[in-house]
Amino acid sequence: MNDLQIHSKITLMEIDVLQALHQRTLDKYTAGPSIDRSRLFFLLLPFFDGQKWTEEVEDAAKTVAIVYAALHAHDQVNEESPISKSQQLTVLAGDFYSGIYYQMLSNSNNIKLIQMLASGIIGVSEKKASLYEKKTISLAGIENAAEVIETSLLRIFYDYYGFSQYAVIAEPAMEYVYYSRQLDYLHAGLETNILRKLNLALPLPLYSERWLLDKLDSLHLKLTKALDAYPMDFQLKNFMLHQITPHQHLAEQLTREG
Repeated sequence: MNDLQIHSKITLMEIDVLQALHQRTLDKYTAGPSIDRSRLFFLLLPFFDGQKWTEEVEDAAKTVAIVYAALHAHDQVNEESPISKSQQLTVLAGDFYSGIYYQMLSNSNNIKLIQMLASGIIGVSEKKASLYEKKTISLAGIENAAEVIETSLLRIFYDYYGFSQYAVIAEPAMEYVYYSRQLDYLHAGLETNILRKLNLALPLPLYSERWLLDKLDSLHLKLTKALDAYPMDFQLKNFMLHQITPHQHLAEQLTREG
């Protein structure tokens, strides 16, 4: 499967998810649903790798993408800002997206998957809530929160449909994407919950960049080792390493230090 075919399949799923979440007023007054293409790639990874892929599996993958969109919408509400129409509608958007994925799960009549995802959503929400608290979290606690938030729902999807072998690849890759974005936010002067926690956990705020760079190196090494050990099509591995997790950060670091 070449790059164009991979991009086309991701785009088709993205369109389907956006159509499922479309609501004219919410789209007009909010940022709209957030659909992460890298997450779609890993939801589709078993399909790209030639695994049996039924309509039920495809619908479940879309549902997980919608769950992430709902959780992301709720993250956009700034509790310290005055309540505006946009803020109110953002809350409603998250609730609306949540209703969509519950409806899709109910229509599938798949009680076991509903229970597993409901439990996973509670776990993700708890970790997200811990990042809003003002108390300091250890570095291990920060890493655990990021891992649960980014990968637990994907892992539930994999485990349920017999795709557990892909977790060793997807989990470090999704964490890599997450920390890479945090580094971009740091360079742009933006503050996120994770960056605030890192600044509190480390001796000096300046150490946050070094910690993120080291974390990215570690995750990328873990990912490349996992890919080396798994008999996957070369083009698919190449797409993952260059389109999903391009590892430019070490070079940037060496350039600045040189």
